[in-house]
Amino acid sequence: MTRTSRTVRNGVAVSGIALALAAVLVTPASASSAWPNDTFRLCTTQGCGGQAIGGVIWGNRTSTVQGTVADYLARGTTVYFEAYAGATKIDSATRTASAHDDVPFNFSIGDPDRVGGFDRLKITVCESGKTYCTVPVNADRDDDPEYFVQM
Repeated sequence: MTRTSRTVRNGVAVSGIALALAAVLVTPASASSAWPNDTFRLCTTQGCGGQAIGGVIWGNRTSTVQGTVADYLARGTTVYFEAYAGATKIDSATRTASAHDDVPFNFSIGDPDRVGGFDRLKITVCESGKTYCTVPVNADRDDDPEYFVQM
């Protein structure tokens, strides 16, 4: 298995602990996907006052997204997930942590009736509505496991 890191603008640091935690979060009981999982740890721009840690388990037409979203500064933190097939938006979902909360998530995203499914998942974490947001990252359904870290 080849490990790649995709660099994101505005300073990216890869933490071994964060990667290990994210890998634990996204390891399914029985992994039988044709594509490797992608993991992420994204912090909002206010010193990681809000963050989302988790991963994407790629499937054929839908994928499973699991992890946690946390808020530390009593502003509320939301993680946005947008699934795309090329430039066409297929599905979207959000998960929110209220003030000083830590909320786990585990859900499917995509369209089970769409032949070919989707190939890109855009992930953005915002604090205080959409005031303080991360630079969006794009997890791709491909042959390379990707590790996205913004702190």
